[in-house]
Parts: sequence; structure tokens; C-alpha cells
Amino acid sequence: MEEHNKLPDSTVEAGKHHETEKPHSHSPGGFRILMADDDMVLTPIIVEQSNPSGLQILAAAGCTPAEDHALIQLLRPGTRLVGLDDQVSLREEEESVFRAFHGGEVFLFTIDGHGYEWGAPEIREAALRCVAAVSEETAFVLKDGGQEREIKSGESVRLSHAGIEHLHTRPKMVTVTLDGEEKTIPAGVYTTEELIQILGVEPGYLLNVMRDEQLITLRPNERLHAKSGMIFISQVPGGASS
Repeated sequence: MEEHNKLPDSTVEAGKHHETEKPHSHSPGGFRILMADDDMVLTPIIVEQSNPSGLQILAAAGCTPAEDHALIQLLRPGTRLVGLDDQVSLREEEESVFRAFHGGEVFLFTIDGHGYEWGAPEIREAALRCVAAVSEETAFVLKDGGQEREIKSGESVRLSHAGIEHLHTRPKMVTVTLDGEEKTIPAGVYTTEELIQILGVEPGYLLNVMRDEQLITLRPNERLHAKSGMIFISQVPGGASS
């Protein structure tokens, strides 16, 4: 049975992978590459050539007839269309990931100035995250008729031949409360001192967080992952919480 892997997500560094095996080291009978499906799950396939053409990659992946498919290489960031006669150089130190689309149509979009080619009239938010190699703490923002709209989890972006969709990234925002007042801050991991500053806590005050219905005082340099719904309460040193 073939092994299926989820396309590695980014954590601290965009594009940082967690596979210990070389992506496409020479295997008996050929070279290993990875083919992504609609859910960005990877299937290893073997090609015989170290510089396969688009036609040879599609044939190895079982995409026949090859001329009815568009082959996209995921460069992370960026993608590129691989023509049937185009050759791809496989290097052991790099991961070669491809996505094949039936129908042969190609749509264009950009993320943070990087160009992308895609073989379907829409792309899911999860696929955007994978092809752009950005973490879950990052939101995609679409320029839509002069307005900006954040792409929500599970949402898809419609692509069109009539133009190029332009997206950019920014930190996701979360809503927490401090002393009963809502505060909106970027999602992420903060030290106690950083939280005190970004939440606007009075200088010299302690900061408490509600955990399992208990009020816990954050220690100096303690790191906390800020998420929506968190409750913070400030406190005068040596006194009661405000």
C-alpha cells in the first residue's frame, strides 16, 4: 500500500518541512517525487528519469491522456506550469511537489507579489496555505472591488480568465478581553512582557490569565499562545486584580 502524506505546513519558518527522508532520493527503478490531490495530500510516485518531462510525470502519475491535463509544480512560494515537453530537474536536496488538473485550463493569481498558476477555477484556503507555505497564524486577504476581504478557514477563492486575483498575507487577528474590555490583537506567541505592552496593561501591573476557571499569574518571560476568547485580568503587584 502506498504511503500518503499531508503536504507539510509551515510552523515557525515558512516552508520548513518535517520529513526526514530525502524528498526524491534515487530509488530502485527511478526517482521519487510527490503528487498532491484536491486535499493537498501527497502520494509518492516514481519516475525513471532524473530530468523528466511533463508528459513523463503525468504518465507516471496515471494521468492519461496527458494532453488533457495541466501539470503544476509547487515551488512554495510560487507555482509554475510544466508543459508536456518541459523538463524538470530533480535534485535530492529539494522537494519536488506537483499537482495535476484534468481539463488543461490555467488560472493566475498572486500572493504577496509571487505569481501562481492553478488548474482549477477556484482554490481552497487550505490549498492557498500549502502552496504559499505560510503558517496557521497567517490570514489571506483578497482585494475585491477596491475593498479588502479576509479569506476564512474553509472558504475558496474564485479565479477567472478575465483577470488576476491579488492576495496578500497578514497576521490573523484574535479577540481577547482585558479587565472585561475586548481587545483585538494579532494571533501568535507572546512573552508576558509583550502581552502587557500589546494589551495596554498599566506599567508595573501583573497580568493574569483565566485557565480552567482559575486565575493564573503569568511569570516573567513566560510564553503564551494568544487565541480568541482568552480572558486576561490585570493586577496591582501585591494587591487584588482590577
